[in-house]
Amino acid sequence: MNPLSGALKFLSTTLFNSVLALAFFLVAGHFTTPSFVGKVAIIQLMETITGAFFSILPYQLVTREVSHSYASSQGYDKLVYTSLSYSLLVSPLLLFLLFFPSYLWMSIPYFVIYLFTNYQGQLLTGLGKFTEVNVGNAVFTISRWGFSIIAIFYHSVELLILIWTLGAVMKAVYYQIYLPFKFSLDKTTFKEIAKVGFPIYLTGVVYFISGQGDRVVTAFLLGSYYLGIYQLVALASVVPSMLISSFSSSLLPSSTYYYTKGKDMKEISSVSFRIVTLISLPLAILGYAISPFFISKFFPQYVLGIPSMQLLILSLTSTMPLQLLSTFMIAAKKDYRPFIIIGIISAAEVVGVSYFLIPRIGIYGAAIAQAFNAIITSLLYLLFSHFQGVFKLERREIAGLALIGLSFLAFINWEVVLIVVLLGFKLFGIIGSDEVKIVEGFIPSSLKRIIKILYLIAK
Repeated sequence: MNPLSGALKFLSTTLFNSVLALAFFLVAGHFTTPSFVGKVAIIQLMETITGAFFSILPYQLVTREVSHSYASSQGYDKLVYTSLSYSLLVSPLLLFLLFFPSYLWMSIPYFVIYLFTNYQGQLLTGLGKFTEVNVGNAVFTISRWGFSIIAIFYHSVELLILIWTLGAVMKAVYYQIYLPFKFSLDKTTFKEIAKVGFPIYLTGVVYFISGQGDRVVTAFLLGSYYLGIYQLVALASVVPSMLISSFSSSLLPSSTYYYTKGKDMKEISSVSFRIVTLISLPLAILGYAISPFFISKFFPQYVLGIPSMQLLILSLTSTMPLQLLSTFMIAAKKDYRPFIIIGIISAAEVVGVSYFLIPRIGIYGAAIAQAFNAIITSLLYLLFSHFQGVFKLERREIAGLALIGLSFLAFINWEVVLIVVLLGFKLFGIIGSDEVKIVEGFIPSSLKRIIKILYLIAK
C-alpha cells in the first residue's frame, strides 16, 4: 500500500481528465451557447445528486472498511457483494427523472451505471488497486470529454448522453475483472455500515446543498445563460483543488491501512497536512494570477466570470489542506457526528448567502458564498480533528495555518505573497528532513529529483 505512488496515479488521471475537459469546453465555448453548457451542467448536477442522495452506504466508509479488512487479513467479499448489490437495488428510485425534461430521463441508465462504478472504484481504492482504478477512470474520461465533442457539432445533448453511457459501461466491465461479485445483500453488513456511516451519509446530502447550492440558486434566479457562465468558470476554478484532492485520493485507504498496522494517526495527519500545504498554496496563488488570462484567451464569451474564478481558485485551493483533515477523522473511525454539524452549517451558509448576494451582484455573489463556505468548513474540520485527537497543533502546524491565512493577501499583491509563502516554508521549517526521508522511501525512482527540491525547502 504505497500512498505516494497511488497519489501520483490519481494525479495523472486527473490531469488527463482536466486537459480533455478543457478541450471539450473550448470547443463548446466556440460552437455552442452558454445555454448548451448549462444543460451539461445540469446533467453533472444530477451526477452529484445521485452520488449524494443514493449512497446510503457512504463511499468513504466503504473504502475505510475494505482497507481495514485488507490490512487485518480478514475477508471482504460480503462487503463487496453488499455494496455493489445495493447500488443496483436502489437505482429504480431514479425513475423520478421521468417527470423532468427528456434529456434527463434519457440519462437514467447512465446514472445507474455511474452509481455502480462509484462503488466499484471505492472498493478497488480500498484494496490498494490504484492502477486499476485509474485505468478505468482514463477509459471513462476519453468517452466523457473526448468522443462527446462529436455531440457539440450536432448540438445534441442526447448524443452526449449516449456517449457518456457507453463510456460508463466500459468502465464498469473493466472494474468487474478485478472484483468478486455476485448479487447478494448481507443484511448484517448493510445495517452496520449504514448505521455507523449515517452521519457521513447525511453530511453528503447536506454537502450537495452547500456544494451545488450556489449553482441551483444561480439557475433559479438568473437562468441557464448565467448558470452556463458560472458553471464553466467554477469547473475551471476547481481544477487546482481537484489535482490536490486526486493527489490525496490514496490518503484514506493508506492512512487506514497503516493506522490498522499501528502507526500514529496524529503523525500521519500532520505530515500529510504540511506536505499538502506546500503544494496547495503556490498553486492557489499562481491560479489566481493566471485565471484572467486563461478566460480572456480561451473563453472570451465568459469574461464576466473572471472575478468569480479568481476568488474560487484562491479560496478553494488554499484551504485544501484543512479540508483533507476529514479523511483522517474517517480513517481513525472517531465520532462522525461532527460531520452533520459541519454539513448543516455549510449548507445554510451557501444557500443563505447566495440568495442574499446573487440578486445584488450576480454570479460573483455565488462565488463569495462558496469562498465563505470553504473557510468556515476548513476551520470546523481543524477544530473537530484536533478535539478528537486526530490532528496535533504544534509549532509547524500553526506556521502552516498562518501561511494559509497569508495566501489570501494575494488579492493585494500576488507576487509578493508567493515569495513570502515560499520563504515561510524554509524559515519556519514546516517540512523537516525526516519527513523528506519518509517521502523518499515511497517515491518512484524516476521522480527522485523531486526529493532534491524538498531537501532544499526542508530544514
